[in-house]
Amino acid sequence: MANISYNVTRWDVSCESSSGKVCSVVLGITAEDSESRKSAYKDERISVPCQDLEEFEAGAEAFIEGVLGSQGWYLELQTRIANQMTAPVAAPEDRTKPDFASMTIGDGYQDLPSEEASEEESSEEEESSEEEAPAEGESSEGESSSEGE
Repeated sequence: MANISYNVTRWDVSCESSSGKVCSVVLGITAEDSESRKSAYKDERISVPCQDLEEFEAGAEAFIEGVLGSQGWYLELQTRIANQMTAPVAAPEDRTKPDFASMTIGDGYQDLPSEEASEEESSEEEESSEEEAPAEGESSEGESSSEGE
């Protein structure tokens, strides 16, 4: 990364209707790498102690620097840009692609299973499940519940 610049791209201040004092702000920052031209954006609503609008906006630069530094925005935006630079990209469209039409794919898997084979499998499954399930009035060990008395 060459040189990342940070720009405020969203600044939506909300004031209390009764006093007109600032209660929150939506801060949006766009970071851009000057060399790669990759960019990243983050925004968040941030609650602020109630204060006069003019006073709040007069200290906007210090407020923004504090948010970006203390809440990890610089690192997060830099990481997003770095991840974009190392992300896979699509292969060139002008390359020679494999001739899929001449390939034989799926040999041995062209026919659906026969109905007879399906019926045999289902009857075998029914027989095995009947053998495993204990008959009514029997415990799981196969003993009658009245035996042993």
